[in-house]
Amino acid sequence: MRTFFRALAVAGALATSAAIPAFAQDIKVGLSLPEGMADFDFINGMYETFKAEVEANSDMTVDIVYGGALGAPNDRLAQMRRGVIQMSDAADGNIATVFPDIQILNMPYLFSSVEQARAVLDGAFGDALAEALREETGIKVLGWWESGGFKHFSASTPIATPADMEGLKMRVLGPLATIPVEALGASAAPVAFSELYTSLKTGVVDGQDNSVTVFNLVKLYEVQPHLSLTGHTYAFGPLGINDGFFSGLDEDKQAVIMAAAEAAITFNRDTSSAKDSAAVDFARENGVEVLELDDAAKAAFAEVMQPVAIEWLRENVDTPALIDEAISAAGAE
Repeated sequence: MRTFFRALAVAGALATSAAIPAFAQDIKVGLSLPEGMADFDFINGMYETFKAEVEANSDMTVDIVYGGALGAPNDRLAQMRRGVIQMSDAADGNIATVFPDIQILNMPYLFSSVEQARAVLDGAFGDALAEALREETGIKVLGWWESGGFKHFSASTPIATPADMEGLKMRVLGPLATIPVEALGASAAPVAFSELYTSLKTGVVDGQDNSVTVFNLVKLYEVQPHLSLTGHTYAFGPLGINDGFFSGLDEDKQAVIMAAAEAAITFNRDTSSAKDSAAVDFARENGVEVLELDDAAKAAFAEVMQPVAIEWLRENVDTPALIDEAISAAGAE
């Protein structure tokens, strides 16, 4: 009799479970910026594009948590690796803490144009680096995004040649930014981004480097009269997702995510380029003297900055052979 009732109970449970719809996977995304920042929609808007595409083409949902509510960037990176969340806007500097080889792409003057940088990242070199990142960190790269194009130097005095950097106090972060700046004769100061405006205004530092979009966003045109378009470093990041989560999806859902990522990267790059182009004019309109350097002037900066960066990279990345491979890939484009 007990066996009979146990069988009835199992049958009832199976019937009930069959009536429950299949679980729709939730993709949780942790972002740094508050919602609705129009000047930075090439980041937030990229994830919002991803969300719209995924939800329009599957039963998956994408939950975006804005404003650093899930913790600091490195905290969110750790959460993504553990699968607590599935995605975050971890940039190259955050990824470098767990995958040092990504710093090779920060080599000064590795790229001379946005088109060249995108071709390398979207090509064989970028694919191989993405696969190595996945194997070592459990983060699958869905594409490579950019943050306003290239970084440039601004200062309280004009910077037209490497000699103009002599004696300046420059706010830069990380050894791969510090060492080249010091090779130019400047001193480096690791000022927090939240303190950058005040530090420039009070003379704690004389200058800094960021994309022109970021320069305008935090109103550095009010405290930096000179901006030199040195274009020394390309600002980028990986659009990543927890690989265990992605691998556990069926092929149809994986395809939806890949297509959504492609749409998101297209949105990001188009918006980043538009913002960067308009940003230069905006800085000029707000009284900044913008100095556009020709190829010869940039080559003079590269001659000083790149060798010391390469020397540091050879000692501090896991796969030094990738340095020459990156240079070769960039030269082929």
